[in-house]
Amino acid sequence: MDRRALLMFMLVASMAPKPALASPKGEAKSGGGEMPMPLATATVLRTHGRRGVMSVESTLVFTDGALLEHAKLSRPRLNAAFNEAVRSEATHLLAGALPDVESLTRALQRAADRVLGRTGARVMLGTVMVT
Repeated sequence: MDRRALLMFMLVASMAPKPALASPKGEAKSGGGEMPMPLATATVLRTHGRRGVMSVESTLVFTDGALLEHAKLSRPRLNAAFNEAVRSEATHLLAGALPDVESLTRALQRAADRVLGRTGARVMLGTVMVT
């Protein structure tokens, strides 16, 4: 294929009108969504007295759009609360043991509910890794 023809095709395709994805102006935002949280880390003891790092990936899932907007505004407080919860769980971790994912999930859920002031956000864990 001729390079000039390909470039002309790409230019024309980029100028084509795109369908509108926005909702009508009169409709209130009622749906929820997801808010990925930054990686929360804490120092842990490993075997032979060495130090390691526990890293936790998480996402908050919302069914209420208003609570999602409140969570976006409270993001720095959520980050601090999640880091504190992971640090607290890491202090209870024995050297060489696997993290207790159930306890970690409960601690993160309590932290999210406390910062947001009510229930409605669900904590979903991604990767929990100790290195």
